[in-house]
Amino acid sequence: MLTDRLTNTVYFSSLLPGKCPILNAHLIDALLKHNIPYAYLSGTKDIWCRDFMPIQVNAERFVFFKYTPDYLQDKVGLKIQTNPEDVFQNESNNLKKVLPQSSTIDIVLDGGNVVKCDDVVVMTDKVFVENKDKTPAEVERILKDAFQSEILFLPWDGDMCGHSDGIVHYAGNNRILITNYKDFSRYYYYRYLKLLEKKFEVIPLKYKAQRLHARSWAYINFLQIGNIVLVPQLGLEEDRQALEQIKEALPDCEIISIPALEAVRRGGALNCISWNISTLEGYKNRALSYLKTPYYKRIEEESAEYW
Repeated sequence: MLTDRLTNTVYFSSLLPGKCPILNAHLIDALLKHNIPYAYLSGTKDIWCRDFMPIQVNAERFVFFKYTPDYLQDKVGLKIQTNPEDVFQNESNNLKKVLPQSSTIDIVLDGGNVVKCDDVVVMTDKVFVENKDKTPAEVERILKDAFQSEILFLPWDGDMCGHSDGIVHYAGNNRILITNYKDFSRYYYYRYLKLLEKKFEVIPLKYKAQRLHARSWAYINFLQIGNIVLVPQLGLEEDRQALEQIKEALPDCEIISIPALEAVRRGGALNCISWNISTLEGYKNRALSYLKTPYYKRIEEESAEYW
């Protein structure tokens, strides 16, 4: 499975500069400074690219899915439900050369409910709720075949979207970060911990604050492109603590703070608004910067497998 560490190019909705101008300005500044290719996608109806764009399994294959989430099926939701076909057919996006091979699965899914690890995909079991025309075993089989990975299902906590990228983020080397769920639901925290520890070394994010903010969940929703990690900042005392803990978990990466309150107020953060993938052009552009990292040799070998 192609993880964040092997990505080198990132896309955003063309709506982002208007909806989140401060966030967008800081994002682009960071990407330009680190020579990371980026582009805006036309034909989108909201800023949450992660949800409707396909899942990249390797450099040559993307997996499309049915993007008809239950929380967007009312009159208001349907107006902002992006049709991925509109995005791919839009010539200005020039995606045909980016997506050399693809397959489509008959599964209702959100990309935000797909956290890619090396040989495991972490999802919440809300995917079963949205695919009641199939048994859970059928859903799991289709997903395993499509992603060529084991699927680890976390119990859905009842959140409207049911996304796993608001719960965990893969840190590489069989380690996974989990948000400070213990502060909000000890019941689900320990259920998640029990399941995740079967596959990973689990690293919980923890915060000490006079009054822990409800938006502290957002730090887990950071964006990683290769060895560059963009971490949401919310203007809280937890900001610094989040940066320090993520830096400790990803010591070979450069950690960059990005003011993200504009997006978080809308219900998502940096992973939600982005679609980071690996392209041959992006790989060539990033090759020199990878030479500066202690993990370059391993990354080069892993990337060569895909290219």
